[in-house]
Amino acid sequence: MTGAPQLVVHRDKELMARAAAARLITKIVDAQSARGYASVVLTGGRNGNGLLAALAASPARDAVDWSRLDLWWGDERFLPDGDPERNYTQARAALLDAVPLNPARVHPMPASDGPYEVDAPPRSTPPNSPPPRVRRTTARCRPSTC
Repeated sequence: MTGAPQLVVHRDKELMARAAAARLITKIVDAQSARGYASVVLTGGRNGNGLLAALAASPARDAVDWSRLDLWWGDERFLPDGDPERNYTQARAALLDAVPLNPARVHPMPASDGPYEVDAPPRSTPPNSPPPRVRRTTARCRPSTC
């Protein structure tokens, strides 16, 4: 990112999600043009899922080469795979199942029902991908029980 951070205010969350989706599509396409791939770290929650739904609905989404996009999670709930409160499950419903991603480039955090190995070596990344620069953190409870 170059220059000073910019604060953009929108009249509602739907417009914010659509505007953020348009900017993200542009950044992904620019990165893929410059490096051959792009990496995005996802988050959950209403705004994160709203952004993913706006990406899925955007006519410009076809400009992205989804097979050359690495997806990582910046946070996750430590729940069983498929749990509706997992960010990964929500991301699949909002966007991932609607675009032709390369499954080897989708990097969800482990679910509570495994597989999970504390001392496992790092996952390998696809060719032409940099090593991830993401610190994985995990919430250990559901929002309703924290």
